[in-house]
Amino acid sequence: MVTPETAPRRDQGAHVLFETIEGPIRFALLDHAMQTGLFDLCAAPVGASDLALAQGLDPDRLTLVLRALVACGFLDRAGETFQTPPDLLPLLSARSPTSLIPSLQALARLRHAGLDRIAELLAPERPSPERPLFDAAYWNRAHESLASFHRGAAAEVMLPCLTDLPEWESAQSLLEIGPGSGTLARALSALRHDLRITLLDLPPVAELIAAELADLSVRVHPGSYNDPLPEGAFDMIFASMTLYFHDRGISALIGRIAERLSPRGVFVSLHATLTEGRCAPEEHVIGRLMPALWQRDVSFDDGEIADAMAQAGLAVSSKWIGTPFGRFRVDMGRKSLSPSDPKAPPR
Repeated sequence: MVTPETAPRRDQGAHVLFETIEGPIRFALLDHAMQTGLFDLCAAPVGASDLALAQGLDPDRLTLVLRALVACGFLDRAGETFQTPPDLLPLLSARSPTSLIPSLQALARLRHAGLDRIAELLAPERPSPERPLFDAAYWNRAHESLASFHRGAAAEVMLPCLTDLPEWESAQSLLEIGPGSGTLARALSALRHDLRITLLDLPPVAELIAAELADLSVRVHPGSYNDPLPEGAFDMIFASMTLYFHDRGISALIGRIAERLSPRGVFVSLHATLTEGRCAPEEHVIGRLMPALWQRDVSFDDGEIADAMAQAGLAVSSKWIGTPFGRFRVDMGRKSLSPSDPKAPPR
């Protein structure tokens, strides 16, 4: 007997086509629940009639939406009650310090902008975006959503990229390039009070980060990595999802970064890279499509950063990691390779 559990999966052939049609519905349900505070209302089990009364909605039609949210995995159901799953509540509660709501809403605006205008964007004379993407003003506006992303998901991915390294315990200084928020710096400071941390970000964002970290002895340097980097030699330099906007080529940028490493220093890059003729991983190719059509494709080829590190005279080791927001490559470039680190994987 065929049951829902034993029925063929919809992951091949025509099945994937029909499944794709459901994508906009899934996001519309999530967006509605975030905007209306539904996840907070469902922090404890609650019935559809009580939810409808609280929101002034029709209970029968709201029940259909609640069931669809359960089908998507956004809500749990027990009998006639609905509840936000415990693992999602910290990420979807507007009251939570790790809420991803600002980040998810900002990503949707960025990634969905112009979806109905793809044909226009492919024309030789494509329309200009209403606002330039990825300029200083954009990053200033994006500070809240970046901080939300870092607190809710990214910091726990970035932290071990540094703390798992053999250099971590002895490092005395660290430079983070383009942090976007002070979340990682605060976490690092909590682990190593003696670590001298310098953050480099664009002037509008640097001011926000400095205010965010006013209680810590962290140096915040306003500037761009396309200009001279902060003076000094650093034992650790970290760049996470930030190096896409170089103006003289990635090799030139990494060459200047390498010059700022101390004799036993390590430069750590955490970036999405594209494989299979830039057709994979799916989450990065699709997620970055609309920004690329509006402005330009800034994604790196797999191994591009590692090659630039090698050209700068650094010994390179690399690995792939899985994250809640996709597959990422970690490249580590050292002036001298530690014997405890793996060789770079073949590309």
